[in-house]
Amino acid sequence: MHRLHRSWRGRSAFTLIELLLVIAIIAVLISLIFPSIQEVMKKAESTRCAGNLRQIGVSVLLAVQENDGRFPHVETDPAHPIYPPEQGARSILDTFKPYGVEESVLQCPSDLKARNYYKQKGSSYEWRPMVDGELATNPTLYLPFGAIPVSPNRIRITMDFDANHNGRHNLLYADGHVRNF
Repeated sequence: MHRLHRSWRGRSAFTLIELLLVIAIIAVLISLIFPSIQEVMKKAESTRCAGNLRQIGVSVLLAVQENDGRFPHVETDPAHPIYPPEQGARSILDTFKPYGVEESVLQCPSDLKARNYYKQKGSSYEWRPMVDGELATNPTLYLPFGAIPVSPNRIRITMDFDANHNGRHNLLYADGHVRNF
């Protein structure tokens, strides 16, 4: 009869307390890892944005080559143009589409989650018109106290509308490089 009646002591099974303890430990580990995952996701968005700006930069340099070495005229906000119609300025998409810029390149992932300038203006990036029509090799800035030539590696031609990347902007410079500032 001893053989038919087995005791519970010899069995290996989880008790309810042990199971709850394991679940609690896993929950604590997830809560510790979650902020790191969010940081990685933000960095990935910033990297994608920088890649978009690099692609725009390549398109700008191609447009400059076909425009006698001059930067094209681009309307930052086509709904509120700054150039007269005879100037031929177009939106950033229309200007650089022949050089490979698609709508997806003009969408910063961080902007789409925030104010969404892409939806409002057609681009998550603000074009800086200070170089429009200027020679790419030796652009001149016209200031109230006079004109000064500036190196292309110091002139920002487009950037995020807002500081979406941990309080920082991604910036495209006239020579094609991108920085987070």
